[in-house]
Amino acid sequence: MLACAPKTVPGSSRSTVDYNSYTEDLSPVRPSYTVTATTAPAKPATTTPARRPDNRKPVEAIHINRRLDAVLDTIAQKNRSVRYASGYRVQIYVGNERKAADEAKLKVYKNFPELNPYLDYKQPTYRLKVGDFMRRIDAERYLDLLKQQFSLAVLQADRVDIRRSLSIK
Repeated sequence: MLACAPKTVPGSSRSTVDYNSYTEDLSPVRPSYTVTATTAPAKPATTTPARRPDNRKPVEAIHINRRLDAVLDTIAQKNRSVRYASGYRVQIYVGNERKAADEAKLKVYKNFPELNPYLDYKQPTYRLKVGDFMRRIDAERYLDLLKQQFSLAVLQADRVDIRRSLSIK
């Protein structure tokens, strides 16, 4: 608690320190360098600058580009093989009646043709989820619209189809 700061009066909200008046001589700790006088060689009086021989080979650049293209092609091929990613879907129906799940699915087809419905059955429950959203903000935008027609709509994390998610605007 005892430092370089000046003492202040307890209870005063303003500090009376003037930081611009601080001075300290640091010359003893600064390194010192000695300059020796040397004569510089005379520069030639040519008007054109001397050129260095060009040692670069354009063949190597082409070779590097071919290798780079090959690596990029393999990465692109791997990316094309990835079909699913983690994302979000909106669950609009949970219940034991198949007929009610089909009615909700038909209603989604009519009102939201861009959303793909997914009906899941695990005995004895039907779950109807819609959409393939990569970003949560897109799913929440549709969630507000779906809650107007389906009061039990809930946002859920799920594995989504990447190609279908790109078609949702």
